[in-house]
Amino acid sequence: MKLMAESEKFQILYEYEKVFLKIKSDSRLILIGDFYGDPESAVISEDEKCCAIVGEGLIVYFLHEPFDEYNSDSNKANQWCTWGRENEIVWINKIEKCDSQEIIIQLEDMRLVSIKIDELLNK
Repeated sequence: MKLMAESEKFQILYEYEKVFLKIKSDSRLILIGDFYGDPESAVISEDEKCCAIVGEGLIVYFLHEPFDEYNSDSNKANQWCTWGRENEIVWINKIEKCDSQEIIIQLEDMRLVSIKIDELLNK
């Protein structure tokens, strides 16, 4: 597995099209996303409340128990939410900023887009 991001308590790893969260304290591995094609970028927020993974759209995964595994057929707003993965796929190159309030991403055409976490949760 390849390391995408790391913080004091967590690592984000990927293998092929699947992304995993490793909880360092007990070495648990949780599936937190799957992508058509490999993921492009991942960031863990400084406060370790969430992480964001991009490529084929955006997945925001909230870093708290029960650490439910990602399932593209479900949208567990208390554990994860998505953007640009539903009707029309949005291809994203990288994450410019990630915190528990806002994520700024760079699309494949180089435009920057700001996404408010509250808006994702209320869609």
